[in-house]
Amino acid sequence: MRPVYLHGSAVSTTWRDASRSLTDLIFECVRTALGTAGISAADVGATVLAAHDLVDGRGLTSMVTAPAAATYLKDETRLGDDGALAFVLGDARVRSGSVDTCLVAAWGRASEGPIDEIAHALFDPFTARPLALTEIAVSGMRAARCLGDFPGYGRWRGAAAARRGVRPADPSRVPATAWPLRAGELPVWADVVAAVVLGSQPGPVRVGGVGMSTEPYELGDRDLTGLTALRTASAQALTDAGVDAASIDVLELDGLTLFDEALAAEAVGAAARGDGMSLLANSPRVNAGGGSAAGYCAPAMGLVRVARAAERLRNATTSQVGLATGASVVAAQVQAAVVLEGA
Repeated sequence: MRPVYLHGSAVSTTWRDASRSLTDLIFECVRTALGTAGISAADVGATVLAAHDLVDGRGLTSMVTAPAAATYLKDETRLGDDGALAFVLGDARVRSGSVDTCLVAAWGRASEGPIDEIAHALFDPFTARPLALTEIAVSGMRAARCLGDFPGYGRWRGAAAARRGVRPADPSRVPATAWPLRAGELPVWADVVAAVVLGSQPGPVRVGGVGMSTEPYELGDRDLTGLTALRTASAQALTDAGVDAASIDVLELDGLTLFDEALAAEAVGAAARGDGMSLLANSPRVNAGGGSAAGYCAPAMGLVRVARAAERLRNATTSQVGLATGASVVAAQVQAAVVLEGA
């Protein structure tokens, strides 16, 4: 198996930019990623995309949007899933030797549709939708359980929220709330595009390991605060890289809300059970750019976390190791983890 390197990345976070269509946003972000990698679209051997028809409001969305992501006359795969899972597939394409260079792109435009209604439509129509469940509602259920079981969550939630320090791009749009979540713990909805360029030639960031796992579909069959799939995916990625959670310098953890990010910190082994919120409040290692408060829209966020981790590793003055994660709907059922190593 060949080594895989991350050569370039880009993230675009905007809100209701009337001057640019979705394809414009995708094209500009992908062009920036290719530029930082020092290559052109002609050098790309394959593309892997993460985009969701329901979020984009376009049936078979890649037929409309993929050309803007440098896929014209290319080997293209599209997942209706999180961008981190697309990254895992792109890594496999390069690692297996089927292509030398692979572009991975993901996007979601929250400003184009009703977020809670889209989320509600993804739940099972017979067992979950009658309960008015949404992604935010499930996060509220997780938060209530954490506040009841772990005193540290209530003690540190204010400090962790304040540390995010990010304000919505559009203050007129207030995200839907779900008790007991507070406004500062919710995501800031945004129009998000992320792109990374992977290759077999040595580059500034090496992909040390990847992992992917899933949980049962039904919410009642899951441990909502244990995030079993993320525990499995991160353990696999860390084992592949030959490192442990204690040696990770950079953590970019996907989570819809502050509580989801705290639980993710525990699942990857960066914090003990019940101490995830304390880690978010006190450690600069975790989501230095603000996490979901810096702009959020599925299914782009896992790839955003990978790109942010790579950026932090490139800017570090010493060689460091990073871990990025991505969670997929419904309610973080599928999880992916990526270990990155700086030069």
